[in-house]
Amino acid sequence: MMSKSENKPARKAAPDGWTLQSHNETFSGHAGPFFFREEGGAPGVGFFSEPHHANLGGIVHGGALLTLADMALWDICRREVGLFRGVTVTLNAEFVGAGPVGEFIEATGEMVKAGRKLMFARGTVSAKGNVLMSFSGTLKRVG
Repeated sequence: MMSKSENKPARKAAPDGWTLQSHNETFSGHAGPFFFREEGGAPGVGFFSEPHHANLGGIVHGGALLTLADMALWDICRREVGLFRGVTVTLNAEFVGAGPVGEFIEATGEMVKAGRKLMFARGTVSAKGNVLMSFSGTLKRVG
């Protein structure tokens, strides 16, 4: 009988210039694991797509890509304004390509505007240079 740890595939090492997220027990820790581009560079969040990220058609599930885009909104805004507490107000997406299983999929983008309470950002999700999804969203500072 295999133990739980023997059932899990080996965790892949972070790509060069990326670090593994530190909050493994949150939703994103279970949905990923996710990697963040190191500080000083462009915003970026990514993950290695695995079979458990796939839909019945054998491509990466749209929900996995939306989770990645939501995390990227936070990374984009945090790099511009610093740490903050907030909530996602909107997340809009257009799926334009199929997400391949077995590849590193990443999201990056730019902040459009930061107000006192609301922040607006947009970006793309891609794999191997191919755009899979464009997204935009709004975050609201709280607390």
